[in-house]
Amino acid sequence: MRDCSFGHSPFSKGPSPMPDSHRSPRPNRFRGFTLIELLVVIAIIAILVALLLPAVQQAREAARRSQCKNNLKQMGLAIHNYHDTCNLLPALSYDNEVAGDETLHASYGWGVFLMPYTEMSTAFSAVGPGMPQRLHQAVNDANKLRIMQTPLPLFRCPSDPGPSLNAHYKINNGSGNDENDVQLATSNYLAVNNSERVHRTQPNGAMVTAGPNGGNQITRRSFRDITDGLSNTLIIGERAYVLGNIQIGAGVVWGHNGNEDIGSGTGAHSYANGYITVAGSGRPAINETNINNGNPPGSSPSGGNALDGRQGFSSNHVGGAHFVFGDGAVRFISENIDWRVIGDGGAINSTYERLINISDGQPIGEF
Repeated sequence: MRDCSFGHSPFSKGPSPMPDSHRSPRPNRFRGFTLIELLVVIAIIAILVALLLPAVQQAREAARRSQCKNNLKQMGLAIHNYHDTCNLLPALSYDNEVAGDETLHASYGWGVFLMPYTEMSTAFSAVGPGMPQRLHQAVNDANKLRIMQTPLPLFRCPSDPGPSLNAHYKINNGSGNDENDVQLATSNYLAVNNSERVHRTQPNGAMVTAGPNGGNQITRRSFRDITDGLSNTLIIGERAYVLGNIQIGAGVVWGHNGNEDIGSGTGAHSYANGYITVAGSGRPAINETNINNGNPPGSSPSGGNALDGRQGFSSNHVGGAHFVFGDGAVRFISENIDWRVIGDGGAINSTYERLINISDGQPIGEF
């Protein structure tokens, strides 16, 4: 038989491989990036990040802003439930004394008494406000202090960078020694008290103090007192802990020291203790920090303290702050809203003041 394999096995599928020494070198199919190509890729990635990062930040802020609005909606609903039960608005402050001492006494604030209406009845019952301990007594109880130092998300604006415990407004423990003051849970939401300075004796806003301290002429409010209409009246607003490079201080969930307001005094205590911890006013414009003791915007606050600015409303949302209206609605009010010039004698002559005053009788207009 003729051998037709020519050296190939009949089962071979192809020619026999050539010895390594006779192979031609295989071309390299892959090569590295050149420096220029690498720089181009890096530049493209940097551009994409620069384009995407603001969008991501805006989306996150939108979510935080929505959560803040939802917090205030829950508070608005709680106020209505409280009013349905008590036929009154929650008081700005409870358990006050006529001759308060900022270093010896502390009182519970309005936010505490909304807790049973905001699914925080357990914390409320555990602390037992006023039953029988006052706030300055309760902070000496380790178990109660632990509860009052627990952060409460409902009272915090997610956009605010401030701490969960308020180091700006500390609460005294009745010892008279400032070194024993304690930090309690921070609140970014303050009651609307007055169109001018925070005031206890004759405020024109919705939230007033309970008790005859300092000659109060108004100790409780109800919806029937808001003759301008619930949809035209502010009840709760935001305040930042830090705005720009100025520490505003926000507020404290559980209460305040002493019983001082801003209207009755010019001392440091008026801005460091008292009702400013739980209440705000319309004397500063929204998001205003550059005000000191009545000087107009644009003047430099001494020492960067911006004392008057601390009693106003502000937020880290761009362009304004959220407020709860009497009807429970929550609206974002621009920092550019019509606002009076300081030193006009307290006249109600701007949109912002009209929204705060419960019975000025003037039309609100657009805002």
